[in-house]
Amino acid sequence: MKCPHSTERERKERPYDNDSPASNLASNRVSSHEIKSVFAEQRDYLYWTSLVITGDDAIAKQAMVNASDLSTSWSGVFRDWVIGWASHVTVRAAVRAVHDLISASAKCYAGSSPEASDNDVLYEVRSEVLSDDQIASLRRVDPRDIVAALDPLARSALVLRGIQHASIADCALLLDVPRQIVAAAYRHALRWNSERASADLMVRDDVWTNMTSNT
Repeated sequence: MKCPHSTERERKERPYDNDSPASNLASNRVSSHEIKSVFAEQRDYLYWTSLVITGDDAIAKQAMVNASDLSTSWSGVFRDWVIGWASHVTVRAAVRAVHDLISASAKCYAGSSPEASDNDVLYEVRSEVLSDDQIASLRRVDPRDIVAALDPLARSALVLRGIQHASIADCALLLDVPRQIVAAAYRHALRWNSERASADLMVRDDVWTNMTSNT
């Protein structure tokens, strides 16, 4: 005679039946090899982002390597999470690599807006992030042109606040710069981006892609 609880016990022993929700969740988890594949798939975007922040090809590439190496320790997480994490951790690595340059450029914004109070600046930029169309337009710009036009802090604020939609407070925490200074730098970046778009300085017929080899 079969024990009335055997079915329940068998389920506990086989929690990942092919049709079970647990099995579906498990199949969506990624290995460390797959995490590296995610970085490879997003290579152009991650390199663009890293280069905009660092302004240096070698540093940008190293930041990507550091971010990828750090992320492989997160094997077992979900693929969709890794895709977002790849961008986040690459930006953090890039910011860390040029922290001194960001701090130096922050000094240029101290007292740079005497006509507006700190609260006015914060209020002005708090709700102003780039739309999907604006981000797509900016992505067509060669990062070297952005580096030539904006200082490290403004570029970092443009990526963090404008593209990744981080709050001014979170930007300030990551960049280790006061909120008012971050807001002023972001406002400067927004002004440049608006003028760039109006003047149609972007590359019209081709999206910027990684122009370096994959080796």
